[in-house]
Amino acid sequence: MYRHAAFFVTCLAMVPLVLGVVLVEGESPLHEQVALALTGTLVLAMLMLLRGWHGPAKTLVGLALLPLTLALASYVLPEYWIPLSQWDAMSRGLATGLTLEDWRPGLLTTIALLLLAMLVATRGRASQGGPLLLLMTALLLGIQALLDGMGLDAQLPRSAASPWSTLAMATLLTGLCVAALPGWRAHAAALRRTLTPSLLLVLAALLLWHHQKGVTTRELHATTETEARQLGDRLMREIFDHLAAVERFANAWTLTDTPPSQAEWDRLAAPYHHDFRYLLNIAFVDTDSRIMRIYPPSDSNRQVLGARLFDAQPAGREAVRRALVEQRIGRTEVIMLLQGVPGIIHYLPIPLDERRTLGAVAMVISLPMLADTLFSEVDTQHTSLLLTQGERILASQVPDTRLGPWQHEVQLDISGIPLRLTIQPSHSRLLEQLPRLPMVTLVTGLTLAYLLYLVLHGYIRLAHQHRRVHATNNELRREIRTRSQLQEEVEWLARHDELTRLPNRRLFMETLAANATRRPLSVLICDVDHFKRINDHQGHLVGDRYLEQLGRIGRDVVEPWGGLFARYGGEEFVAFLPLADSVRAREIAEALRQRLLDAALLHHDGRVLTVSIGVVTLTHGPLDIATLMQAADDALYRAKAEGRNRVKVAQALNTVEGA
Repeated sequence: MYRHAAFFVTCLAMVPLVLGVVLVEGESPLHEQVALALTGTLVLAMLMLLRGWHGPAKTLVGLALLPLTLALASYVLPEYWIPLSQWDAMSRGLATGLTLEDWRPGLLTTIALLLLAMLVATRGRASQGGPLLLLMTALLLGIQALLDGMGLDAQLPRSAASPWSTLAMATLLTGLCVAALPGWRAHAAALRRTLTPSLLLVLAALLLWHHQKGVTTRELHATTETEARQLGDRLMREIFDHLAAVERFANAWTLTDTPPSQAEWDRLAAPYHHDFRYLLNIAFVDTDSRIMRIYPPSDSNRQVLGARLFDAQPAGREAVRRALVEQRIGRTEVIMLLQGVPGIIHYLPIPLDERRTLGAVAMVISLPMLADTLFSEVDTQHTSLLLTQGERILASQVPDTRLGPWQHEVQLDISGIPLRLTIQPSHSRLLEQLPRLPMVTLVTGLTLAYLLYLVLHGYIRLAHQHRRVHATNNELRREIRTRSQLQEEVEWLARHDELTRLPNRRLFMETLAANATRRPLSVLICDVDHFKRINDHQGHLVGDRYLEQLGRIGRDVVEPWGGLFARYGGEEFVAFLPLADSVRAREIAEALRQRLLDAALLHHDGRVLTVSIGVVTLTHGPLDIATLMQAADDALYRAKAEGRNRVKVAQALNTVEGA
């Protein structure tokens, strides 16, 4: 049932995959297409596993693991190990113009797909960390959905996938859970003890990753902002130095009262132009606002020689007038220069006296050249630069690479003219500078949580097996003790009489044989007189009670002499008396007979129960048990024949060796 349900749920994962491909109509980014393709590969592998096609399923999982492993390595390996440019070079080996960021899924997507691949490969077994892998994947998918829903995935680096990929992975995860659920039930007790600490470590890793990610992102943002501000400060210092130099240049001409020649002008202007490359030209303007001298003598500059600025450049007329008439420094706004580019012109007067002016020095700043000077200090292949005045774009440099999410604006004051410099680093440059610590922390934390789960699960399983083995050993010990007791009881019953608890005939014979060398050796055979009447008239219970009583009496009489009193069979009892001669044996037999009389065990007619005893003693020679017992039995027969309730002693035996 679970297998069919898992197959059905896994098939449902194809729906968001198809929708993710169809609805975007090929407009989705390559990394999203890669995420959809890898998810689809794992879905197919899971369906094959559920159908029992393990070989092809493992092949598909291996194909999915290769790009996922490379993607994860690119996230966690330090930049000085494998720089991003090398990753891009390897990517371009797959397709022209392809970069790592083009095809690499987001960090959380990559980890979630790796966990799904592990779940498919292990089929979610609890012993191989299936429950923890499932919960970690669910947490990562939840964070992806949250980031995508809040629009926070534009941060560095990319973390989440599209909703379609997330939904497909969540559906596949549900199918894996349904398929593995029956196997988890057998480990329910162990799972509760292993999942809690492992999940706490996972949550700690996610929180630490989030914190470090925020810290490193803010630090990188602050670093790029500081670099932008420093770039603006350098430009401002450059402008201030330029103005000071212009004033020195203009003051140099106050020492003469004649307009400079072209050679003199070139000689003095050349060092200033060399130091300030963004100067389009340095010109001498006469009192009629005509451009009389200009440096450098480029084609575009020679074309403006002789031009009357009052007429040719109305936008700068006020600045020219201020320098020529008022003998004050004049500065234009950002205007279109005669050379056809935007720029700013500084006019510095060359006074002859308080009322007369020789002319003015025009320092022409080309904003494109100024931007080029500024941009030369920046890696323009990885940085976008935009110089604007209000909404007007004065100069721009935009690289072909993907730009990062941050723009830094620096306000510039070019001699009182407000300009704005916008700096935007490329995405790849930011990734190069971004520390890998948060990604390493996340991957390390998840790995440690997984290893902790495996260790705890293995420990708990070993402890459970140890308890089972211990219980089995205890049960085995109890069984051994029971069997030993039964064996002892069987052995005891084999040599004792169950009713009287006396040794039986076998034990008697074994004891007799064991004392074969002891002399003298006496044997008694006792037979209860008319015992059949007891059973016939008073019942077997009474008969058994009388036999038990006789057994106790016989043991009390015989054992103090070192002998053995045994039940021979029926109402017959025997006694073995080592080192007892015939006189002593007779005395013991008489004591036994008298003790039974004193017990007053009565027949149904009131007569006292009695016993007849035959005694035999072996004094010399080897033991012949049959002969010995026969002699005792003959003595018993004579006691019965002479009236019972008496002791008869057989003639002492003296056997011959080998007879």
